[in-house]
Amino acid sequence: NRHALIEPGEAYFLHSYAFEPESEAHVLARTDHGGPIVAAVGEGNIAGVQFHPEKSQRYGLDLLARFLEWKP
Repeated sequence: NRHALIEPGEAYFLHSYAFEPESEAHVLARTDHGGPIVAAVGEGNIAGVQFHPEKSQRYGLDLLARFLEWKP
């Protein structure tokens, strides 16, 4: 399940860049950060996040642990 990688929580966003995917089918998570933005995308065995897992405390560490165990 591709959504098993991303769970609800608080992540650290630092910049004002906002990625807009070509298809909503690739969006794994959205958030509100001064307006709605895509927080995570994925397709097949590729995933990307717009936030900084390494600066997101326990949430980021948990995400990285799930990523290492992820088998899409």
